[in-house]
Amino acid sequence: MPRQRADLPPGLRIVPFTVADATAIGVGRKRLRGGDLLTPIRGTRLTPDADGLIARCRAYALHRRVDFAFSHTTAAALYGVDRIHVTVRAPGRAPTIGGHVGHTLSRWKTRTVHDLPVTTPEQTWIDLAQLFPRDVLVVAGDYFVGGDAPLTDRLSLARAVAESPGRRGIGRAREAIDSIRHGSESPGESRLRLLLVDAGLPVPLLNHELRDPSGAFVARIDLAYPHARVALEYEGDIHRVDRRTWQKDIRRRERVEDLGWRMIRVTADDLRVSGELIRRVRRLIEGHVSAPTRAF
Repeated sequence: MPRQRADLPPGLRIVPFTVADATAIGVGRKRLRGGDLLTPIRGTRLTPDADGLIARCRAYALHRRVDFAFSHTTAAALYGVDRIHVTVRAPGRAPTIGGHVGHTLSRWKTRTVHDLPVTTPEQTWIDLAQLFPRDVLVVAGDYFVGGDAPLTDRLSLARAVAESPGRRGIGRAREAIDSIRHGSESPGESRLRLLLVDAGLPVPLLNHELRDPSGAFVARIDLAYPHARVALEYEGDIHRVDRRTWQKDIRRRERVEDLGWRMIRVTADDLRVSGELIRRVRRLIEGHVSAPTRAF
């Protein structure tokens, strides 16, 4: 019968820790080599139950305690937008550690997120331009400038672009910056807006408040063409699998259509195969004399 492994001290079960720290409180070397422990980086250990992006980043922070910041897609994920990207202050050497991608950065500014050093939202967005196409940059930019407590604004992103001439991907960042909008509340809404505008349709209003003739609030529309009374709602999986949400959606749609609006419900499948959706929206909004311009 195999011997049962000794329990770790409670404080080591939920956070990454160094081998040195564990040894100092009496954990044996053999126990630290146990197959139930992960080694996110040399000299550190982590239980599977505690594993995750933040834990992996904290393990790196135990390894290199100063002059670094998490960046690129790692910073984006920590902000809320998987290999771990780490940037160090130039002229320091970019780290070369398995499972981590190293970078150097001359213009050194960081923020603290989850008690971890992270590149600023502006720098993170510029870094993403090295890795992703324009549409992804717009979705990420919408997130950074959106919400009740925006992480940054479009002017600051534009300033970061102007301060980064010649940087890899900066052309994509310049292309994306003018399409970023405050008010988009999900990646699906951002992608839907880009799809419509790239097809030559007018820019829809975001989160348009619809009221009845008495002024009472009826609904807030994800994307709206008020001149044509056309509403588009992006439906994530919660609208499909949660019965209460589904019933609420039905009542909401009825109230919107009672006011003479047409509501188009859009799913991820519509974004992937979009021809019919584009034709339908164009048919519903074209011919209205008060149509808005097609520019962002």
